Amino acid sequence: MEATGLESSISRRASAGLVLVLQMLLLLACAGAAFAQTASLRTQLTSDFKYVANNTAGDVIDVVTAPLHLKQVPELLSSPKFYLVLGGAAALWGGSFALDQTMRSHLRSMSSGDADALQDISYGSVAAATGLLYGYGLYKDDDRARQYAITGGMGAGVATLLNIGIKAAFGRLRPSQSSSHTAFFSGGQSFVSGDVTPLFGLACGVSEYYHNTWYVAFPVYSLALLDGFGRMGNDAHWFSDVIGAALLGVGTTELLIWLHKQHELNPDRFRIFPVNSSQSGPGSRAQSYTPIGGGIAFSW
Repeated sequence: MEATGLESSISRRASAGLVLVLQMLLLLACAGAAFAQTASLRTQLTSDFKYVANNTAGDVIDVVTAPLHLKQVPELLSSPKFYLVLGGAAALWGGSFALDQTMRSHLRSMSSGDADALQDISYGSVAAATGLLYGYGLYKDDDRARQYAITGGMGAGVATLLNIGIKAAFGRLRPSQSSSHTAFFSGGQSFVSGDVTPLFGLACGVSEYYHNTWYVAFPVYSLALLDGFGRMGNDAHWFSDVIGAALLGVGTTELLIWLHKQHELNPDRFRIFPVNSSQSGPGSRAQSYTPIGGGIAFSW
C-alpha cells in the first residue's frame, strides 16, 4: 500500500511538472505575439515546429544507424576528453554513493511539508527559466534561444524514457524500503530519480544557451537539485539516485545539442521539411526563412 501510494504521488508530481512547463510556454508564446519584432509569431512557431520535426527524425536515424559508425569508436577512445568526462562522471557518482547514508541521516528528518516545498520551488523555477528563455527567443526573434529551450525539453523527455529502462535494469530499493543503499536488483525503482532527471535536462538547455557561465549555471542547477533534496527528505531516494539522475538529464541534453549541431552542418541529411543554408541549430544565430520546394537526401 505504501509503495503504491508513493508511486501515485510521484506520477501526480511528474504530471504537474509537465503541465506547469506547458502552461508557462503557452503563456509566454501568447505574450510574445504582442512583442515579436522582426518576424511574426506564426513564422517563429512554424520554424520551431520544423526544427523539432527535422531533428527528431535526425536523432532517430542517428540511433538506428549507430552500428554503421563503429569505425569511429577507436578515435573516440583515443580522445583524452572522453576519459576526462567519463572519469569525472564516475567520480561524481562514486562520491555521492559514499555519501548516501550521511545525506539520508541529515535529510530524512525533514517534514513532508518542507520536502514538498523544495520540490515545488524546483519545479516552478526550472520550468520558469526554460519558459522565459523560450519567451525571450520569441520577443527578440532569437532562434538560438528558442532552440536551446526546445532541445532542453527534448532532452528532458528522452532522459525520462531512458530512466524507465534504467529503473527496471537496476531495481534498487528506496530508502523507505531498505536501510541498505546497496539493495540493487531487488525489484525496486529508486535508481535513478524520475523526478530529478527531466529538471536537469531542462536546466542544461538554459545553462548551455549562456555558455555555462557560472552565474547562470550555478543557480539553475542548484534549483534543479532542490527537487532531489526534497525527494530525499521524503525518504524516496538516495543521494546517488539524485546525482545519477542529474548526470542522465544533463548528458542526454548535451548529446542532443551536439547531434543537432551536426545535423545542421550536413546539408545532405534527411529532413522532413526543407531548409535553406541560413538556418542553424543551437550554437549560432539562425535567420527566418521560407522554404521553397522539397527534397529527400540520405547520408550516413
